[in-house]
Amino acid sequence: MRVSSSCRIPRRALPHSTKRPGRGLINMPTTPDPRIPSPPARRQRRLVLEIVLLGVMLGALWAKPVWRAQAEHSVSRALSWGAHDVLGLSDREIYAARLWLAGLAGTPNGQRWQAAPADATPVALGARHSAALDFADDTIRAAVYTLAVERGQQLAWRLTADLPGSTVFASLERQAPATDGWSLVTPVTPDGEIHRVDVDAQARYRFVVQPRLFEAFAGRLVTARGGQLGMPVVGAAARDIGGGFGVARDGGARRHEGIDIFAKAGTPVIAVVDGRVVHRQGGLGGKTIFLSPSLTGPRYYYAHLSAYTHHDGARVSAGDVIGRVGNTGNAAGGPPHLHFGIYSRGGAIDPAAFIAPKPVLR
Repeated sequence: MRVSSSCRIPRRALPHSTKRPGRGLINMPTTPDPRIPSPPARRQRRLVLEIVLLGVMLGALWAKPVWRAQAEHSVSRALSWGAHDVLGLSDREIYAARLWLAGLAGTPNGQRWQAAPADATPVALGARHSAALDFADDTIRAAVYTLAVERGQQLAWRLTADLPGSTVFASLERQAPATDGWSLVTPVTPDGEIHRVDVDAQARYRFVVQPRLFEAFAGRLVTARGGQLGMPVVGAAARDIGGGFGVARDGGARRHEGIDIFAKAGTPVIAVVDGRVVHRQGGLGGKTIFLSPSLTGPRYYYAHLSAYTHHDGARVSAGDVIGRVGNTGNAAGGPPHLHFGIYSRGGAIDPAAFIAPKPVLR
């Protein structure tokens, strides 16, 4: 049968070509939905919400004095941390910047105040020192105290004010190597408390004390320096130390990487820091202990022991007895003593300054 062009059989609609309302790009709305805010409107609503929340927070701080005081203290601590730890500025330098902002830095008195630490006659500090501080409100000057400190030593100080609540600018500073400049180590506050700093490199240090412009201050600065660790042998003193660090041994074949502390056999030996003890036996050191406070820090070496008091791998605290003086290893037949050494990533360190008596303030 022949089919003419005027008589076409209608094609059956395929399922995948069926148009369903609400699906496909054809049925996408051509105008924005008024219920959905536009991006500028959303930003405006967010800004309004943030302003409202800020107002609520400020209102709460104003209504609650305790909250307000805590917030002010937190802001003050954050600003102090940023100035001291990030920028390395002392309180005296921050005050000098305030003088500049107030237009007083260029005045004769402002210039004298800024130059006072450099113009002061430094006072050299000994192992212990106590200085009375007396600044009149009609004078412009600073007090400067200097000292040379070795690696392994510890500085201790206490600054007190005669009148509670008195303020003064004070700082501990370190001289930069090969320069005349000074950098802040830590602020010094007149709180009457004892503060300490461990020194990790030989350098010159100074304490600088200076009140605000045209303000008086009276008080006392007490300082002391000594070892960071203290003696590792109970009852021993400097006179008991022999065989110094770096002395030639075995005809110059090796160097003595520590110091010898002589004591009676069986004298207790103590941990100089918190850490873990690792026992080793044999070789030149005989019965030995490596005391490690951490995986990356220095290790403290005890040799020629006669006995251990803790099991291998035990955790101990500073001051715990960890062994007994002896003469094992290549010290056999000789006088009993403890060979004590300190090892860092750079090698052996002279322990003498570390085990000096710890600083005590009078």
